[in-house]
Amino acid sequence: MREHEKTSPGEPEELIGFGGAVVRSMEELPEQSGGAACFFGVDSELSRRFGASNEGAAVFIRSASARMRPWTRRERPGATDVGVLRGSPAQVMEETLLMGAGLAARGFVPVAVGCDHTVSYAHALGVCRERRTTYVYLDAHLDLGLHDDRRQPDLHNGNFIGALVRSGRFEQVVNVGARSWTTHDEAYEAQTGVTILRSASLDALAFLRGRDVYVSLDVDVLDPTFVPNMCCREPFGFTPRELLSIMEWLRRHCNVLGADVSELAPDTQHGHTAEIAMRCVHELIGPRGGP
Repeated sequence: MREHEKTSPGEPEELIGFGGAVVRSMEELPEQSGGAACFFGVDSELSRRFGASNEGAAVFIRSASARMRPWTRRERPGATDVGVLRGSPAQVMEETLLMGAGLAARGFVPVAVGCDHTVSYAHALGVCRERRTTYVYLDAHLDLGLHDDRRQPDLHNGNFIGALVRSGRFEQVVNVGARSWTTHDEAYEAQTGVTILRSASLDALAFLRGRDVYVSLDVDVLDPTFVPNMCCREPFGFTPRELLSIMEWLRRHCNVLGADVSELAPDTQHGHTAEIAMRCVHELIGPRGGP
């Protein structure tokens, strides 16, 4: 079920969505998208095994990033928001896949704002169902389920990347920013099917130039000094400026087909972290090679 947040009496008619995007119904979306971002929230955890629960994260991010509207109106005027999905995990997983596929077919760049990182599995498969794509995920963890997951095959936020690799749907799977101690476990020394870039070096991204990419942002790629309300904290992460530069490089040099962001916990004391996440996601989507 998709819902829109309602305005209260006396508030302006225009609703403000993720990162300052304009809220519209699916029926109100323009026929010509121009490759603009179209956001939707997934406010139910789909399958969490690791980290603190962050149920309600999408509504938190939507509300906390609303003050970005003046910047978004000027810099990303085509960005829209079509609501928030809620329901049972199985139902929302299916709706997320269909939403990504439907928006991509209409020429938008769909962006899912989720709770646990499992949202990326459904959304990426939906967005990229018609073409082979490189899946790029910025994450402190590899989410391959290798270090302690052999006996628990159910899909969850710690093993869904392994499922994406095995699906054969992606040309290449690339991690940027893995640094968790577990990623150095001997279990990862064998062939994993993932290209791992542990630093924020832009030069290391050169092989992605010109590719169709899907980009997934787990906020724990950032250092918890900057984002204390992430679900799985790991020390020695990227700065917001480093992450923004990576997103800018991907926009300038790749064809971004879709994206998602997840693992940010609702926390009214740290609303600025929603703005960090949404500004970085907005940076992904705009004129290729443009400012």
